[in-house]
Amino acid sequence: MLRERYSVTRRILLPALVISTFLVGIAVQSTAAAADAPEQLPAPTVSDVSSPLDKERLDSNGSRAGSSEEDCDKAVERAIRAADAAHSYSCLTRLSPAEGRAALSKATATAPDGSSVSAVLDTPLPVNKCTGDEDGYWYATRTMQCQIYPDVKYTYRDSNGKLLGTALFATAQQLDLATNSLQWTETDQITMLSSTGTLPADLGVSWTTNCSSTCTPKITKPWVQTPIRVGQNLKQTYTLTDQPSTGYDYIDLDYEFDINSPTSTDLTPSITWGGAEVRCDNKISSADKAGCVVPWYTPTLEISRSQYGSSADMIEWAQNNLSGHWGLRGTGEPLHRLQNKSQQTSNRQAICGTSKFTKDPNIQNDSCDEFPFAGTYESGALNGVDHGKDCAQVTAVRADTSGNLAVDWPTITPTGTVAGSEKCVRGHIPGALNSDVGSAYGVFIKDMLLADDDPFWLRITF
Repeated sequence: MLRERYSVTRRILLPALVISTFLVGIAVQSTAAAADAPEQLPAPTVSDVSSPLDKERLDSNGSRAGSSEEDCDKAVERAIRAADAAHSYSCLTRLSPAEGRAALSKATATAPDGSSVSAVLDTPLPVNKCTGDEDGYWYATRTMQCQIYPDVKYTYRDSNGKLLGTALFATAQQLDLATNSLQWTETDQITMLSSTGTLPADLGVSWTTNCSSTCTPKITKPWVQTPIRVGQNLKQTYTLTDQPSTGYDYIDLDYEFDINSPTSTDLTPSITWGGAEVRCDNKISSADKAGCVVPWYTPTLEISRSQYGSSADMIEWAQNNLSGHWGLRGTGEPLHRLQNKSQQTSNRQAICGTSKFTKDPNIQNDSCDEFPFAGTYESGALNGVDHGKDCAQVTAVRADTSGNLAVDWPTITPTGTVAGSEKCVRGHIPGALNSDVGSAYGVFIKDMLLADDDPFWLRITF
């Protein structure tokens, strides 16, 4: 019977940033016998993003709160009507992609008073591991999260509402985590990309990072009314630490960004956003590791044909030929780690128990290999199968006698009738290939700090 799972990984859609693109152009009986035993050895919708870092993008947007250009115009009108003394006014706004492109175009052509203007437009965007993805979304690997947001506008007006000057800014962030440390660093950047007209001489930027839950320090202020000029990039790296509890610590980070002048009246609030999340644990997901990961990133376990031969071929055959497509990105759903060792043993017995599997003397050191692994919630035993005979059946095929098992037994062939709807595959596979895949899964669990029910993809490589 399929067990209803409770996941320690919160399957929520984290808020991400408003889309902006205007500046992109400028810048060993069974495989599972060892599968979940790393301690015994000597994972808002997320979409895939092709990149050298194998990053994923957090698709939810709209969390960056701030005023629009229309909000600014209305605020100026109200301020002028209510003013009892001469003031200058300023607004901080978020731009849409179209507004951003228009702002850049106008900056190259005219000043606020209609005269020609020379603006610095070749200032590069801040650089981090999100370079190439300067759209305001959060991207991540298992131990890194980043974003570049290039659509912040500062507007300066006199007491009559006349436009005096504007400036365009970009912000960038990168969190660097480690699976063997409860500390991580964050690097934040602010770049003043361009300006037109006249700006206050005392213009400054402020930034506050709020770190929730078990994080310390709770508040970090990299910049407080720090002067900035066109073409300048401000960059600050600081360290944050999890104070471990007895469970998994989910740490949300929220940010506030402001640009203002003490001599000008601010008419709009600071820009705020969230979407950064860290999960830390102290020897819970792995008995000998304390570390932190990005919980919404789904890592990929790679199993090489050249190393694991017919065991790898069996997995790929099942992913492509059985309706479950377990772990096959783009076709199936992710696999999920099962941490309970008693349940793993029960799963193995159901599929590969000694009374349920007879070794084939024609297979070198034959063993019962099963997929999905007994150390996953997708195991056939948790999905209605109580005997391995009800899985699809395959057997390794010998191709050579070199002494290298992966070369000698590189592929499998189905035996009997395969309907395609089977809940699992069971194979006669040389024992070392079988157990080595299980060990690879165990190492992967430690490397990725997979918690119980954490998702992961599985990819067969060459």
